[in-house]
Amino acid sequence: MSWLLDVNVILASRWRSHPEHASVKAWLESVDRFHTCPITELGFVRVSMNPAYGASWDETQAALRKLRSRSGFCFLPDDVDGTAAPESTWKKTTDAHLIALAARHQLQLATLDMELVSESWAAGIAVNPLADL
Repeated sequence: MSWLLDVNVILASRWRSHPEHASVKAWLESVDRFHTCPITELGFVRVSMNPAYGASWDETQAALRKLRSRSGFCFLPDDVDGTAAPESTWKKTTDAHLIALAARHQLQLATLDMELVSESWAAGIAVNPLADL
């Protein structure tokens, strides 16, 4: 199985201060293939540089380079247009887009967002990889 990493999974894998860091890092080491895309990488940078994490531009770029250097990493260009996402609320438009992108490439979206996992339009695509650990 191959995965598209959601922003929250990237954050947890990169920052030791994240409460799920150890679990997500161990899970990521167990997968053969995983992807990031422009939206998830930019989301990681944006959230990492906010006061909650306080990372600098250079630290976020170094963290992304380290993630991208891992065995099994693939960059997934975003080839899904804005009309392809399932109907969602205004708060879930990016999540819906990531679901459409993952589905288009037969990937599962690895997320820690249990609300997203429970959305009917995300069923079978959005998965919390820590749920069964």
